[in-house]
Parts: sequence; structure tokens; C-alpha cells
Amino acid sequence: MKQRKIVIVGGNVAGLTAAANARGVDKHAQIVVLSREPYPPYRRSALSSLISTKSSKLEDLFIFSQQLKELKIRFFQGVEAFDIDTNERVIKAKGIRANNSLSFHYDSLVLATGSSSFIPPVEGAERKGVFGFRTFEDALSISREAYAGKSAMVIGAGFAGLEVAEALAKRGVKVTITVRSRILREFVEPSLSMYLKEQIERKGVKVMTGVSPKEIKGDKKVMRVKLDSEEIPAHIVVFATGTKPNVALAERIGIELGKTGAIKVDRYMQTSVPGIYAAGDCTETLDALTGKWTYLPVGSVAAKEGAIAGRNAAGDMMETMGVIRTQMDMAFGEGIVSIGHGSESARETGVEVDIIDLSLMQRRFDFLHEYPAKIIVTANSKGQMMGAQVVSSRFAPLYAFTLFSAFQQCVTLREFLDEWQLSLAAFTDFSMRRT
Repeated sequence: MKQRKIVIVGGNVAGLTAAANARGVDKHAQIVVLSREPYPPYRRSALSSLISTKSSKLEDLFIFSQQLKELKIRFFQGVEAFDIDTNERVIKAKGIRANNSLSFHYDSLVLATGSSSFIPPVEGAERKGVFGFRTFEDALSISREAYAGKSAMVIGAGFAGLEVAEALAKRGVKVTITVRSRILREFVEPSLSMYLKEQIERKGVKVMTGVSPKEIKGDKKVMRVKLDSEEIPAHIVVFATGTKPNVALAERIGIELGKTGAIKVDRYMQTSVPGIYAAGDCTETLDALTGKWTYLPVGSVAAKEGAIAGRNAAGDMMETMGVIRTQMDMAFGEGIVSIGHGSESARETGVEVDIIDLSLMQRRFDFLHEYPAKIIVTANSKGQMMGAQVVSSRFAPLYAFTLFSAFQQCVTLREFLDEWQLSLAAFTDFSMRRT
């Protein structure tokens, strides 16, 4: 029996999950992972720790190396795939540092090329001291510049922006966050954005909303940033203004892109080219709440897509039923949970939602006294729950569990309001019994 050859382009969470799941389906396949980055696989979610602690134990961030050996998966780091002959099924690659030529034959291929930092066209963005915040190298570079007494501007206030701002502040850097709208605009409602702004500023970080950088000034190195009506001193500038899918390789071989600009896939994560699958931040994602294909560059989503792509590349026929975006993070002492759609992201998909602030209903929900939190849920005109948001300094994981359970059960808003207190009580009782 011919040994199946599976090649995965991308050493990120989607690529690694694809490799592991492919091995689970085919025990004898030859599986190769090509990673452009010259490092072993690492935890992207922990990059901010390189900045906040200036950790000398870089290996603490590396993951999965032993599992790759155990699963007999070959991992090539510092190797970039630059072209694919889809007729002969050959991938052409080169070593980033050695500049040597490599080629890999495949029977099936998974593109997990990920995404890159989106840096808007701002004059002076090429100056030394200006960074994105996406890769291991980004975090190392920022860490080398982060010293007490310096000043930094973080442009963008999504989850990544808050992470890097807090990490810099912990190093004694004077930090200013600037954002053209408000904090976590696509993930939480305005009232929660305002609350988070107040909490962040209490920690000594200045937050400027409704402003955009016009120019980054300095000689060879950044010295200040010109905003709409003033200039702010800055020795470090970090753009945390979102990501863009890495689709150059896919475009080169004629793979169809979707309306979002990411790779278009079907429910089996199959692209428009036979034998080639795609997963993670380079692809579109089926939103389970709206039934529409959208762009969701989230680690948990990438892992689910990678699992499907990997299994199908190995001969399975696994189908996605869609995903519900779920993100939870800690920033400046506050746990932040965002599930599904808030009013902003719902509107972008053509859905109008009602906003229900449970924080204003404390008399109805006794647990809000015992487990204080700011909680907002959204629902469409049919009463279907579309989203939930929580900010709590201590109980965010508790609420995240119970809220996501409600979404998995596809409950209506009425069912949720009637039953949620019982669900929360059952969860807290279970947690107490476990401890």
C-alpha cells in the first residue's frame, strides 16, 4: 500500500493541530510541517510574557516538540514555501537563513499560513523602534527596547493591544494607548469599554480614544507620534491594529479567495484546488450563529479548523458545523469574556441585536451580589442569543463556562434568563465539591 504524503505549510496552532489529527487518522503517512519562523513551535498567547518579565528562559514558550517526535512528524523550521506545482503536486521551498532550495512531494496539502500584523500606511512607520505584535521575533524585539523610564505608544486597543500595553507597563515603561474608536470595539459594548478605560488608567496607563496616528517622527529612530491635534513622546511604537491573512502563496497557485480576502473553503476545509485544504487565520470561517462565512483570526477557531483539515487531508470526511467565537483574557486585573456577536460585529454581518445589561438586573439575579461582574448579552429579533460579554476581576472563568454552555444549547433569551441562575448555581456547587 502506497504511503500517503501530507505536507502542512505553517507551524502555528492550525498547522500543528492539523498534523496531529492527520496522524490520528493515518498511522503510516509521511507528515511534514514547514514553518517559516526560525524557531520551534511556541505559544503565541504567551508572547507578552517575554516583554513583561524579560524572560531569559525562552524555551518555556516552546511547545509540542516532544509530541512531534512521538508522532513521527517532521518539523522544518526556517523554511518558506514559495510556490506549488499543483499538477505534479510538488511544493517548492527555501531556507530563510541558509537560502538553500528544497522540494516536497505531497498527496494532500494543508495551508496554515496564518496572518500578519496589519500596519496602516502611516508616514514614518519604517523607523527603528516601530513594531508589530504578532510573532516571537516581534516580542523579542520589543523586549530589547523596553526599559524603565522610556515611553511607548500602543496603537490599537484590541486584546493584543491591551496585552502588550500591560506588559510594557510592568517593565516600568510609560505607556499611552491610542485607538481611533474605543477599547475592544468589536468585542464589548460601549459601557464596558468605558469601564475598562477607567480601570486601565487607574493602573497608570493613559488611554486616548477617537484619535489616529498621522506621522511617526524622529531621526533614524522614533521619538514622538503626531496625532490629530498633538504630538506624544514615544521611544517605542507598537501597532496592534489587527491582522491580515497570509494568502500570497494561495493566490499564486490560483486558489479562490472569499469576500473577506481570506482563503475560501467549504465545510470540509477544502479549497478550490483539489487535494489542498486550508485552516486557521488564512481562511474564512463558518459562523454558527449567523450561518455566514466570515474572518475570525482566533486561536481556538484555528485549532478546530486545523483538526478538520488535518483529518480530511489524511482521508477522513469530517465536516464543520460552524464555530462560535469565544475569547477570554486578563488585562490590567480584569477578566474579559467575549462570546459570539456584540452589536458592532452583528451589524457588520447584517444582523441587528438588542442589548440586555444584566448588571442592571441585580435584584433578579442573586448571584451578581455573590459573584460581582458586569454582564451584557445580545439577542436578535427572534429572541435567539447572539452574544455575551463579561468583565469581572475574579469570576470571569465561571461566567464564561455557563454562558458558553447556553450558546451550545442554542437557548433563547427567555430560556436563558429563566434558567441561567440555576445553571450557575449548579456550576458553583460542582466547583466547590471538586475543591
